[in-house]
Amino acid sequence: MSAAHPPSRSPRTLVFTLAALALLGLGGLAAWYLYPRNGAHAPGASRPNVLLVSIDTLRADRTGGRLTPSLNALAARGARFLNARSPVPLTLPAHTSLMTGLLPPRHGVRMNGVHRLSPAVPTLATMLQRSGYQTGAVIGAYVLDRRFGLAQGFDAYDAKIPRREEMAGELEAERRGDVVADRAIAWLNAQPSGAPFFLWVHLYDPHAPYAPPAAWLERAGGQPYDGEVAYSDAQLGRLLEAVAARGQSDHTLVIVVGDHGESMGDHGEPTHGLLVYEKAVRIPLVMAGPGVPRVERADATSLVDVLPTALALLRRESPGDLDGRDLFAAKAEAADAESYLETDYPEAAGFARLRGLVDGRWKYIGGTEPPELYDLGSDPGEQHDVSAEHRGVVEAMAGRVRELTARSAPTATVTPSAEVAERLRALGYVSSAPSGGLDEAARPSPRLLVTVWPKFQEATGDIAKGRPERAVPALAALAREFAGSLLFQNSYARALDEAGRSADALGVYRRAVNNWPQNAALLQGLATAARNAGLPDEAMKAEQAVLAVDPTDAAAENGIGLLHADQGRAAPARDAFRRAIALDPNVVSYWVNLGNACRAVGEAPEADEAYRRALALDEGSVDAMNGIGVLLVQAGRAGEAAGWFERAVAASPGFYEAWLNLGIARQEQGNRAAAAAVYRRVLTAPARHAREREAARQLLASLGSK
Repeated sequence: MSAAHPPSRSPRTLVFTLAALALLGLGGLAAWYLYPRNGAHAPGASRPNVLLVSIDTLRADRTGGRLTPSLNALAARGARFLNARSPVPLTLPAHTSLMTGLLPPRHGVRMNGVHRLSPAVPTLATMLQRSGYQTGAVIGAYVLDRRFGLAQGFDAYDAKIPRREEMAGELEAERRGDVVADRAIAWLNAQPSGAPFFLWVHLYDPHAPYAPPAAWLERAGGQPYDGEVAYSDAQLGRLLEAVAARGQSDHTLVIVVGDHGESMGDHGEPTHGLLVYEKAVRIPLVMAGPGVPRVERADATSLVDVLPTALALLRRESPGDLDGRDLFAAKAEAADAESYLETDYPEAAGFARLRGLVDGRWKYIGGTEPPELYDLGSDPGEQHDVSAEHRGVVEAMAGRVRELTARSAPTATVTPSAEVAERLRALGYVSSAPSGGLDEAARPSPRLLVTVWPKFQEATGDIAKGRPERAVPALAALAREFAGSLLFQNSYARALDEAGRSADALGVYRRAVNNWPQNAALLQGLATAARNAGLPDEAMKAEQAVLAVDPTDAAAENGIGLLHADQGRAAPARDAFRRAIALDPNVVSYWVNLGNACRAVGEAPEADEAYRRALALDEGSVDAMNGIGVLLVQAGRAGEAAGWFERAVAASPGFYEAWLNLGIARQEQGNRAAAAAVYRRVLTAPARHAREREAARQLLASLGSK
């Protein structure tokens, strides 16, 4: 599920053309320690390896059958837990619970893209690293990027998700499971055979949108989600085969778990994140390896049980203050386990957040009015709310939820709120609505939200497909109806800006920033709209405000670089692009922008390196091809340059900057006829390419042609 708001698009890539240069000029918890359960391991003593595979958005009811033969085989030699739940149907908070053994109120990570885990909170990786394990992680989606805190304790944290400019802030930017498995197997095979390893592999493929490879779609009978599940299972099989090839199957604890489920229309929810019904929170959980009995368990288990169970199987002492339990401890199956549930995602849309609890047959959901109660024993599909008939049960479970949330940790934002507020005041951003919208009690139930969610998703889909003008009416209506919704206000403003109505977008962004002054995405959207509207001073102030909220925001540094470049300040632009890349080296446009700025200040070697780094991330980057071509022309190698420009226009026939540069390269080669033909083609470009058309007209005139 995406962040609290769809990220505003990053400012466009800075593109310099030879013609432009020639004609226009340079435009807090106590530390936990591991103690051996039965005394310290002797030097060189054999310790089990750990392979943890988390499969995003994997419904429990899609496992155990024809779609998951690898998982089924693993379960046959170990333990399968049939009644496991995630405490939260969001990727980052769920994985944080998995890695810490703590519920979201305890670790403070409640939302994707908004919070980050405090370095003071130990994780399974930090514990095993201190115990001498080689630790590695390979991540399938940007939502678990290292900036959100889960990289701590890993010797290697491979979250290299190449992203194009329009995806720079997209939490759902992903790489396919085969790429993830390839990199995980490479890391595994690089480990010395005598040292124990902990490898975490995150497979994101079942997450929407569902687009499995064709062969897997066919195997799943044409069902896209099922195809993604089957494809992910195949990658799990590859990982298990790699362990077996090293002769380590019998000496490796393997844990496979989903982070949350997928509603797929259940209770009106298309995907996940808004509600906490069973389809969205039930997950598969399978363990196999040393010390794991062959068993199927139907008792209630939770994602937070994984860490204490793993430590027990590894004969390591668990911290004493965990929310999870050792599932193989004496009497664990008979224990009266409860499962806490929550989601804060509806709050971003101006709706009530949800808190819930499963205890035995009963499932309670608070945050709706009235609260809901279901008897899962007789009503597993949660179709009949029996809260009115069992008010005592509702009151008791609501009280227990209050107890579980009473020890809540502060939400783990990047910078403390008081410090952020002071920085924003210095920049002139002072909120007149510090609550950022409606009070909790006044927020409507998320059950209403799911009725308008399809309309919202259709509109944001239009934006993603380059049709923002189609999205404006629907988003305008949602923004009017739900004035307290950050999500709808931000999306409406973004649609206006991308539809070419930047002045209108600015009005929406300014009002929204007044209500939510500490929201980095709103401020970034304001900066982009201000730049597009020709207001560089307001844009610069907004970019600086983004960095006040989140000093690690690479998009803001990139935006600052673009603003400097717009004013002809190439050196400070270069420095800003370098800072953006230091924060996030996986965005193609940041490297292209750095290349352009370096070229503008005469640093050709660094420019060439930057363009080639962009191509390493995206071999189809036409901006990088264009940049290399420009460098070659400037170096007197017009023949080689022409090849790069031809590659660029073949990949993007509407890239008129590259067409113009191709003409210049042909002219430099002395082929005036070929150059003139290219310039005439540029003259046919759409009106929005007025700059390129004027340059082509002047260049044709210089050739004595028309």
